[in-house]
Amino acid sequence: MTSFASAAPYYARFRPPYPDALFTLLRDRFFLDGTQHVLDLGCGPGTIAVPLAQFAAVVHAVDSEPAMLAEGVRLAAASRTANVAWQVADASELPTLGLPPISVATLGKSFNRMDRRRLLADLDRLILPQGGVVFVSTVSASDPPPWLPVIEGVAASHLGADYRNPQGVSVRRDGTLRDQLGASAFGSVCTVLLDQPVQFTLEELIGFQLSLSYTSPAVLGARQDAFTADLRTALAGLDTSGVFRDARQVECMIAVRRVRA
Repeated sequence: MTSFASAAPYYARFRPPYPDALFTLLRDRFFLDGTQHVLDLGCGPGTIAVPLAQFAAVVHAVDSEPAMLAEGVRLAAASRTANVAWQVADASELPTLGLPPISVATLGKSFNRMDRRRLLADLDRLILPQGGVVFVSTVSASDPPPWLPVIEGVAASHLGADYRNPQGVSVRRDGTLRDQLGASAFGSVCTVLLDQPVQFTLEELIGFQLSLSYTSPAVLGARQDAFTADLRTALAGLDTSGVFRDARQVECMIAVRRVRA
């Protein structure tokens, strides 16, 4: 089982949802009125795809990990969302999927594991002239929360100091995202920050760690029980209230085609 497959049920359950403001931003920026087709590439369990479906005719949710899509199908059914089309595929297969013209494509950090130049060229052929690409990520709004170093210390003790880049997870180093966009058809870029304050219970914070590719059950293996036990002890000693907060922001990098004079 891959790290992403083993993380899928924890991802679906313990990742905080994006704020409503993200979906309002996408609706207003790309004039989504329920008639357009949208692409969520590297969709995971539909964290963006399912809420965004209320503004689209169809959201095409594409991910290379079947376990993530299985969670997405379950979550969509639970919310009675029927207009998400799930496809198991890698980003390199995008031209072969038979997708209709797309108004907006959303991507998360999975973009770092893709062939950026090739993908942006493929999206240029797929996305409508007035459409665009939106890259969504979560960033710390201020100083890291006090519980983060505690988690990092426990993880390092079980997995080693370089645990954030486990074997088999490749992150591209061929320039910044903004550099890549500047060299593509989608060279007009702006960034919008949205507040996303979150709070976890102790068990939710532990579940969140298991949703991460570098501390997933597949990576931890036989060390999972010891890891979660040590994490529970360390976090309980840090904060007796049982509530762990973080002042996060969602960063939306919106890329559209340049307006020609």
